[in-house]
Formats: sequence, structure tokens, C-alpha cells
Amino acid sequence: MPHDQEKEILFAFNHASEVLKLRDFTFRPMLGRKAAVADIKRAYRLGHTNLKTKIVTVDIYTARLRKPKKMSAILAVIAHEFAHHEKKPYRQKYRGRWINRIHYPSFYRQVKKNMEKFKKDAVLGRYFKF
Repeated sequence: MPHDQEKEILFAFNHASEVLKLRDFTFRPMLGRKAAVADIKRAYRLGHTNLKTKIVTVDIYTARLRKPKKMSAILAVIAHEFAHHEKKPYRQKYRGRWINRIHYPSFYRQVKKNMEKFKKDAVLGRYFKF
């Protein structure tokens, strides 16, 4: 990835955290995957976050051809990862067992709200215009 595009992604991440009023987050591009993914339908992660250290890691390349992703796709993953910090996972008893609720309806509503805030923002909104 060209150095200019990395700077642009880092700027967008920092501005996105300001828009959502979330402080002290660190962005890291996902490294380690050099070759294309053999089967995209299984075990392909777009990003992950650490709730304790506030590090957000995002895959900035496409799965098959390993080309840089569009900025709107990267911002969608960032909105999803920030929602994990706004609507934290919790444990729930379901059919006699304890389960972890990580992705649940109110979580996805939060992702949608984050995306709407990004689209309304003057700086980030230009990445969603076609």
C-alpha cells in the first residue's frame, strides 16, 4: 500500500474517533496475511479490537487480490469495531447455558448509527459519495 494511503486511513480513523467522541484509540493495519485467502466464506476476519488496550486492527486489503480496499469499506469496519466499545459484549443464560452476546440487535443498531454519523460528517462523508 502506498505511504499516502496509509496516512489517509490513519487520518480518517482519528477523525472517526473524534466524531464518535471516543478517545485514546490506536489504529493498526492487519499484517501477516501475504497471500490471498483460499476460501472467503470461512474464517475471514475484517478486523478486531481489544476492549482493554483500545487497539483497533483492520484489514486494509481485499481478500482475493490483496489490493487496497475502498475507504468506505474500511470506515464500515471501523464503525463496527467502535460499536464493540460502545455496546460491550455480555454473558447471558440461554437454554440452560451461558453464552457470550457479542453481536446482537442493539449492537447492530449502534453500528448503523455510527455509519450515519460518518456520512453526515463533512470530512468522512466525502468517502461515501459516488
